[in-house]
Amino acid sequence: MPTPPKESVPLTRDAEVLAALLAEMGVSHVVTLPDNTSAPLLEAISLRTDLRLLQGTREGEVISLATGLWLGGCSPVVIIQNTGLLEAGDGLRGTASRMGAPLLMFVTCRGYAKARALGSEPGDVEVTRDVLVRSDLDSVAHMTESTLRAWGVPFLFLRDPTDLDTVREAWKRAHEEERPVALLLDTSFTQGARDHGLG
Repeated sequence: MPTPPKESVPLTRDAEVLAALLAEMGVSHVVTLPDNTSAPLLEAISLRTDLRLLQGTREGEVISLATGLWLGGCSPVVIIQNTGLLEAGDGLRGTASRMGAPLLMFVTCRGYAKARALGSEPGDVEVTRDVLVRSDLDSVAHMTESTLRAWGVPFLFLRDPTDLDTVREAWKRAHEEERPVALLLDTSFTQGARDHGLG
């Protein structure tokens, strides 16, 4: 079973709590293509015996693997970066969305913090040529939400990794509506020990 790189991945309490919640909700597999933001969460998942971590080679494959696991009776979630979400479009359209797979996708938000620091709030800016060619912005920050809307994928935001109710809401919505739902991780897993009441 592949695991995230061990070199300098900080294991944090916030990541441990979210990993515990996934197991509590009945998630069987976490299918991913790792990025720096998700590394602490993937590290926490890899240490659990009640969750199976699988890595794909590209994001479209990750979506297809997760959909296949669902077809086989498992309860997978996906963790990818928003840049990879754009790459995964046809896999999402042709498998998960078309099959009505209740797939919760955790999507890390590359470029969001930098855009905000420059006074350009993601989701509130029209994606024009001027936005796309700015060398000081990562255009994916302004394309993520509009792309999800265009693809018919509902999304919620997780801006605080301790907001477990939002995670539960996204999981419930994916299953009730029988469709992929994205949970945009507009946060980081940097907190130390806290008592969240989960183990």
